[in-house]
Amino acid sequence: MEFNYSVILICLGFAFFLIVKEIRRNDTSRLVWRLVASIFMVISFVLLIIPITYSTKMVAPARELNLLTEGTSLDSNSYPKRGIHLADLNYHLKLHPEIKKINVYGYGLSVNELKTLKDYQLTFHPSTIPSGFISASWPKKLGISTQLVVQGVYHNSINRAVKLKLLGLGDDLDSLSIKANTKVKFSFSTQPKQIGKAVFNLIALRDKDTLSAEPIPFEVVRKPPIRILILASFPDFEYKFLKKWLYENQYAVAFRSQISKDKYSTEFLNQKAVNLNQINEDLLKSIDLVICDEGERSVAISTAVNNGMGLIVRVNNLPLKKVVDHQPLLKDEKGMVIVDRRLSGMGKIITTTLSETYQWQLAGKQVDYSRFWSLLFTKSLRKKVEEHTFEIDPKWLTMDEQVRLMVSVSDVKPPLIFIDSVKIATRQNMELPFLWDGFFWPKISGWHILTVNQSVENIYSYKRTDWKAIKNFDKLKTTLNFIANSRNAQLKLEKMEYPVVTTVNKWWFFFIFLTMISFLWYEQRFLANETKML
Repeated sequence: MEFNYSVILICLGFAFFLIVKEIRRNDTSRLVWRLVASIFMVISFVLLIIPITYSTKMVAPARELNLLTEGTSLDSNSYPKRGIHLADLNYHLKLHPEIKKINVYGYGLSVNELKTLKDYQLTFHPSTIPSGFISASWPKKLGISTQLVVQGVYHNSINRAVKLKLLGLGDDLDSLSIKANTKVKFSFSTQPKQIGKAVFNLIALRDKDTLSAEPIPFEVVRKPPIRILILASFPDFEYKFLKKWLYENQYAVAFRSQISKDKYSTEFLNQKAVNLNQINEDLLKSIDLVICDEGERSVAISTAVNNGMGLIVRVNNLPLKKVVDHQPLLKDEKGMVIVDRRLSGMGKIITTTLSETYQWQLAGKQVDYSRFWSLLFTKSLRKKVEEHTFEIDPKWLTMDEQVRLMVSVSDVKPPLIFIDSVKIATRQNMELPFLWDGFFWPKISGWHILTVNQSVENIYSYKRTDWKAIKNFDKLKTTLNFIANSRNAQLKLEKMEYPVVTTVNKWWFFFIFLTMISFLWYEQRFLANETKML
């Protein structure tokens, strides 16, 4: 704008100079024409530099936008080959209100991007399912005795076999071969040996070529040991192997086995000895879970279960009867219930008919054994009431991308939230006052420290190239579901009126400038000389 003012001021001075020059000439013939030509010459020169625009309205059919996302086949002939890169789709659509239909190609868009397109007619031309890891999950925080289990789905779309490997601390921990052109579920497990943060890797290999190497971040933390009381009507191999497994996995175990009437043998693992002759209310207050034979149940145990303690009961029935308020946990090959669960007050009671799970260990099936008892413990133990919980959206936290952090607290006070010592501005949910959220943008990949009211958590942000197949597959499913549920999928496109800013063609001003300067030159060179001769 300052440049325009400068041009106008300079040209006004030049026009004043020309007018004074023409007036002072001795020859006053054609003075009016010379003044008009001088003024028009200066005006046209100004308009050559400063364009003239005007607004008008145009009626035309609503325009379409061909949006090419990642995964679009470059060999396709169903879209234009020329286009522009859109840094911000929402901003581009606001600049072009005439666009009412969007044709999406490739893997599609994220949930947040699709929300901005709810008023547009969308068509989706999806790419094929990406090759690679299209699903993966694992616990982000483990106890010392908990196994790391990585599960998911791998889509091998190539004509050669692919080998998957779980690598940790430089060692091959587990592996699996995937045949060509197949989609296979995988499950890897290992017992981490370190305490604290770690990043393992899930590798996909074709011969010696690495197709992908995806990070598996997790954290092993020291938790207070789970306190378990085992009450056996008589000693057997099942309890012998269970005690050994509990000891190795850092559980605090008190074991009592009846050897005769009112006589017991006791054993204590990972804890101090206590008196187990009388199983009373005071003793059970310090117990998280009781494992017992059916004949060892008592009123004190039932009362403790109603107050929140877990209970696993071994019975001889095979199979269990189906009861309305019981939840089946495991069934045999015939579909009969062999393990079930029911609520009792604030606690949970699990009943199992499997009395020889120790044979799995004898057969080398340690993973199956661990999974079985871990399942029973998870389903029976009371959940710890947390002072706060948090969720992150999107799930695959990625550097340089917006992240929404949602925190649930036990009261309505604004929580103090920091990411790597940077305070996060929060807003309160109007309907759920204990729920708060905020936004941040990770600048580096790797571990970050999340602090909520002085409670520290570790979170991990991925590189843009990490887990690309999963991210693209999620976009593919999200876009397909959005299109299927969109009310505007068959929107009829009509003609619309939209504003248009038009610039006057500069060639007109160039023609006027050329005409005026030519007249002044001709008048000065020829017509003025003829006047002198007369």
